[in-house]
Amino acid sequence: MAYYPNNLLNGDGYVNYGKLVLKTAPASTAVSLAEAKQHLRVDSDFDSDDAYITTLIEVATDLVEQFTRRRLITQTYNLYYDQFPDYMNLQVGIVASVVHIKYRDTSDVEQTLAGSNYVLDDKIKPGRIYISSTGTFPETYDRPNAVEVEFTVGSAAADVESAIKQAILIIVGRYFEQRQDVVIGTIANELPLMVEYILTPYRLLELWFSES
Repeated sequence: MAYYPNNLLNGDGYVNYGKLVLKTAPASTAVSLAEAKQHLRVDSDFDSDDAYITTLIEVATDLVEQFTRRRLITQTYNLYYDQFPDYMNLQVGIVASVVHIKYRDTSDVEQTLAGSNYVLDDKIKPGRIYISSTGTFPETYDRPNAVEVEFTVGSAAADVESAIKQAILIIVGRYFEQRQDVVIGTIANELPLMVEYILTPYRLLELWFSES
């Protein structure tokens, strides 16, 4: 599914955020079914709820990823622009590598941009791609999605921080025990407050600069 965020005003100019599309989904989750069942104290031999617990892991993972702007397990994204911007904000992290940058030249022929023309800043989170000191971003054909950036994010499950895994397990536990949106006498929140406390240090925030 494509994600089309609005351009955001940054100083005196607009930042082009492009159109982010998931190309290859992760092959696994940061928390396994066995780990979730152990957290829920469900007997490992009892499999009647396995499908439901698996769904809860996926839901909890999505909530954690949206809150933190991270993508936990290795996956591939395409980011599309109508033309080359001054720099490319890759929107989600943590960026592992840039696979390629392709573009439609002024004759509408697909080309691959040489790696010497750009650099990946993977120190900022999420990552950004800039023109290299000796490179250029070429002119493109006047058409939608003339520029395609393909990149990978995430890591192996073993490399995901324990605190993030614990946050996923807490959400799984909450929805396993509380299967309705509202319970009388309580207030339903999208994320439990404890989970927000756990995840806040891992949240990737947008940096804003004022020219005034």
